[in-house]
Amino acid sequence: MKILCIYNPQAGGGNSKNYLEEIKQLFIKHSIDAEIVFTEHPRHSIEIIENANLLEYQGLVIAGGDGSFFNMLNGYMKKPDNERIPLGILPVGTGNSLSRDILGEEGIIEDFVKLIKDGKTKSFDIAEVKSEKETFYYANMMGFGFINDVIETAAKLKIFKKHAYSIGVIYNTIKLNTFELKMTVDGEELNLDNVFVIISNSKYTGGNYLIAPKAKLDDGKLDLIILNKLSRINLLQTFPKIFDGSHLNSKFVGYMQAKTIKLEAKIPKSLSPDGEIYGEFPVEISCIPGAVEIFAR
Repeated sequence: MKILCIYNPQAGGGNSKNYLEEIKQLFIKHSIDAEIVFTEHPRHSIEIIENANLLEYQGLVIAGGDGSFFNMLNGYMKKPDNERIPLGILPVGTGNSLSRDILGEEGIIEDFVKLIKDGKTKSFDIAEVKSEKETFYYANMMGFGFINDVIETAAKLKIFKKHAYSIGVIYNTIKLNTFELKMTVDGEELNLDNVFVIISNSKYTGGNYLIAPKAKLDDGKLDLIILNKLSRINLLQTFPKIFDGSHLNSKFVGYMQAKTIKLEAKIPKSLSPDGEIYGEFPVEISCIPGAVEIFAR
């Protein structure tokens, strides 16, 4: 099997470089002919894919985290249908949330190399985000509001790895505020005094946070986790429940599933697809069922 492996040496705060030799040896061990290309800036993978003839490969693999997969996916979706080869991921990033959903557990790097070697794939959904300026895609989750504040803080604290997100939550709780949100869910209009909304395609975020325990990558729906105005104390009491998914039982948390969502706000709001700060309101998000084939069990 021949694959194109895009390697993000900055993933995981630069720790991904430590896995390079191991990954090369695993490719040899499992008889995978891998052409490894390194990214040189955040959205370089889009350019790499744009200039590649994917018909020369049997798989397109990213070595990185959720943000790395996000960039690869957006390059991939620009290619014509006849170049839509299977996708894979080698989780060497900070959170590695999507990989956990794909495997069904956390797993080690060799587990994901074996998935590629076996060549078995599954059809998974992705989310399409349309704004006035552009269209882009994500596979894991997208948030805004408080969630974006946490991501921006965590990005500066990658030395703490998975704990960076927890530190980000505590820090941003201190300066907690809400905003007026107009959200239309499958045609139903909601007007909220909102802290954050997460629109998830998969179960996990930030590594081991079970943010959307009912989500499935292949159910044709997106899962919405909604947090409206509450006190700082209630936020801190609710946050630890994200680890096991019990936050859905909290009176402060709203939950629903949808195929399409429209977002509008009076003040500018940025988005965070797959942990990347990218895009802004107003937008329309749609689930595209079975849009990609991914190496999976």
